[in-house]
Amino acid sequence: MFVQNYNFVFDKLIKTLILYILKITFIGSGNLAWYLSDTLQENGHEIVEIWSRSERNARLLASKLNCNIISRLNDLDNTDLIIISVKDDVIVEVLNKIKVSNAPIVHTSGSVGADVFKNRENFGVFYPIQSFNKNIDINFNETPICIEANNSELEKKLIILAKSISNSVHLLNSKQREQLHIAAVFSSNFTNHMMSISEEILNSNKMSFDLLKPLIKNTFEKIKNNPPKDVQTGPAIREDYLIIKKHLESLEEYDDLKTIYSKISNHIISNNFNE
Repeated sequence: MFVQNYNFVFDKLIKTLILYILKITFIGSGNLAWYLSDTLQENGHEIVEIWSRSERNARLLASKLNCNIISRLNDLDNTDLIIISVKDDVIVEVLNKIKVSNAPIVHTSGSVGADVFKNRENFGVFYPIQSFNKNIDINFNETPICIEANNSELEKKLIILAKSISNSVHLLNSKQREQLHIAAVFSSNFTNHMMSISEEILNSNKMSFDLLKPLIKNTFEKIKNNPPKDVQTGPAIREDYLIIKKHLESLEEYDDLKTIYSKISNHIISNNFNE
């Protein structure tokens, strides 16, 4: 029994090593590229080269990873995988400058489809669902990574690559990934902006944003084990129109905030989250 288990594990290990991608080229040196490249290297992969439109950022990242900087995108032969990690609106521009080769190529965008890889034979998407900032540490083990590939062999390789750094790996098509990205904008980007508004209101009235931090913490704790709609609180869910009216009157000096408050309150009421 022990021998059989050992052989199974050994065969699985060999299969993994065969599919494993070791040499990786990064196109881009922004927040996502900074963390992803470093995490991949820490988990046994070799970052062989970096290209970036920012020479300064390329130097910083290359120094961190101890790898080469390349100045031309048409000379990427010494690699097993090309990862494009640039702003969404320049992916096509950058892609057009990379010569067609046998090396698999992926991008890291949530909203850009796999159809941008025209005339390519081996392509896909490697999308981490996370907000990245060079000054804030990220735990990649808890970061979901979404995979898409145009063939089964690359799909297997990307899954293995993702599982080497994350415990949450998912196969999603371009449409699903786009909808996920929209949902992420609502839940993360818009939520953070709402907190910025809260801080502005408090600062204008000589109060600290720290007063809200326990409430914010509790809000996110509640959704760990409950659907967000089931733990909605506030004047709108109670349909407390007198309080809503009073709040809107207090926001008279902030026309844009008054509009935001009114629209979100009406959306909560009209969707009957309290039923």
